[in-house]
Amino acid sequence: MNQKNIVESHQLCIGYNNKSLTEPFDLKLKENCWYGVIGANGSGKTTFFKTLLAEIKPISGHLLIMDSEIGKHNCHIGYIPQERELNANILTSAYSIILSSYNAHRWGIPIYSKTLKKIASDIIDTVGASDFAHKPFNTLSGGQKKRIYLAQALISEAKLLLMDEPLADLDPQSKKGFLDALRKIHKQTTLSMMMISHDMHEIAQYLDAFIHFRDNKVHFCKEMPCIKESAYVGI
Repeated sequence: MNQKNIVESHQLCIGYNNKSLTEPFDLKLKENCWYGVIGANGSGKTTFFKTLLAEIKPISGHLLIMDSEIGKHNCHIGYIPQERELNANILTSAYSIILSSYNAHRWGIPIYSKTLKKIASDIIDTVGASDFAHKPFNTLSGGQKKRIYLAQALISEAKLLLMDEPLADLDPQSKKGFLDALRKIHKQTTLSMMMISHDMHEIAQYLDAFIHFRDNKVHFCKEMPCIKESAYVGI
């Protein structure tokens, strides 16, 4: 069975304020894969994510997500930025936040069916959040919050998950828990994942391929020798 392209670009040039960060590049990223996104600070990694989210327009070229123009399928894209804060009530549980994320783009009062609650419970188990999902969100550690963000993406039926430095500022135990959750998701779901990280050595063995930003170029590669050229990826 042939995999479809989840992201496809042709002569794409990205940047901001009419300033180009890359030369034109082509990509064909298959669905149900886990991609590492690497490169030095300022090379265009986060800008690429924001372009995928239609927050920034391409300088030139074409970009398709799920065979459509950018912005059309944003409800199917989960995004964990480098820094994220939820304005949650002091008593709001992580479980409630996960439930409220289901079809959050739609208007109206949400109705939480038994089926949805069962789905939420299964997702919470998948991301390893069962022990703290019913605690107030504001009392959770950084690593625990990251796993709640994962659960939000899954219950929203995301088809593509973008993660910008999700391992940053996590202690070793929290990193392990987060990566274990990602590995489980990669095995049990068809979610496509793209992850920016300077700690690529911790996850390289689990990834299907890499998107390498270097010297204003964007290079798709599957071989580790290519990645090891750059000391900043930590391999």
